[in-house]
Amino acid sequence: MKLKLLILSAALSFFTANSFAANTDEWVYQEVTGNLKSNPGCLTKEKAIKKATKPYRFKKYSTLLCNNIAYGWSLAKVLDKGTVSCSECGGEYEGFYRCNAENVKVKCKQVKRSW
Repeated sequence: MKLKLLILSAALSFFTANSFAANTDEWVYQEVTGNLKSNPGCLTKEKAIKKATKPYRFKKYSTLLCNNIAYGWSLAKVLDKGTVSCSECGGEYEGFYRCNAENVKVKCKQVKRSW
């Protein structure tokens, strides 16, 4: 009984000691270009442009561009903020707009894998 417990604890400690990252100072970089989500709701053009370019919203959705690559990718920096594009909502909301940032270029990073 004690021998089985000793073997089990040795096996668990052996397999939990493996590390999948080579080093935290070695990174793999990739550049991604994409469009950010448009702002919710229909607003006047000035308010929609202002809301689409808010720093919090811009950082949140540019981070999602990197997260969509695969697991473990994060935002390193924004290379190009792109252009703001607006489209009219139409219908009963004629004269109101939704805006989003297009062709945003970001640099994504991931810890270099060891194997």
